[in-house]
Amino acid sequence: MPIRFRCRYCNQLMGISRRKAGEKVHCPTCHAEVVVPPPEGEEPSAVPPPQPVGGVPAPLFERSDFEAFLQNPISESPPPRAVNPSVPPPPAPYEGERLQSPLLSLSPGVRPPRPAGVVLSPTQATWLTVAAILLLALAFGAGLLVGHYWMG
Repeated sequence: MPIRFRCRYCNQLMGISRRKAGEKVHCPTCHAEVVVPPPEGEEPSAVPPPQPVGGVPAPLFERSDFEAFLQNPISESPPPRAVNPSVPPPPAPYEGERLQSPLLSLSPGVRPPRPAGVVLSPTQATWLTVAAILLLALAFGAGLLVGHYWMG
């Protein structure tokens, strides 16, 4: 029967073979390295080391028990997440005052400053792009014609 436990980083439920107890495995969801806990009711020293059978290591999951586990999932609430000292806690939400745009702070009747440079609306920018593409196509076509008749 597999050992069922949750990843202490992402709370993913995992089922690992009993012979993997005490070993480090990678969580399939967050890829963090997690130590497989000992089976319930057994001491950590009572777990035998993994023994390869005929030189070939046994599969990671015990198929018959793992299939039954997938058919009848445990419906218990997840344990509280353990805090890992090496992972910093998420930053606290920013509670400072919101900054106002300088344009919103202008008094009524005062015009905002004009932006420097050329400012195009989306329509103007689209037409300018189309015109530039047409000019490039015209120049390319003229170059082909000149090259064809000049080189003969």
